[in-house]
Amino acid sequence: MSKSDDRLAKLEEKRAKINAEIQRVKAREQQQKRKDETRQKVLIGAMILAKVDSKEWPEDRLQTAMDQFLDRDSDRELFGLGKKGVVSSDNNAPE
Repeated sequence: MSKSDDRLAKLEEKRAKINAEIQRVKAREQQQKRKDETRQKVLIGAMILAKVDSKEWPEDRLQTAMDQFLDRDSDRELFGLGKKGVVSSDNNAPE
């Protein structure tokens, strides 16, 4: 192996280490971004629930908003909502 081949191999090894470090840094940044977004969502939810608890925001307004927003059946179930697109018989009862 010539000196230039040896030098080239060392440079390739350095490049691989640098690329791996770049990937680690990017992954950490993405992970932190996801954590921050999750925390924001939790805090927004806490604020809305506090407004509902203090009667500043009517509970039926929250239910209506969640009914319009949620699509997944498992999410809707958490709020006592029926499947999307299915109208419950309670909502159709004459007054």
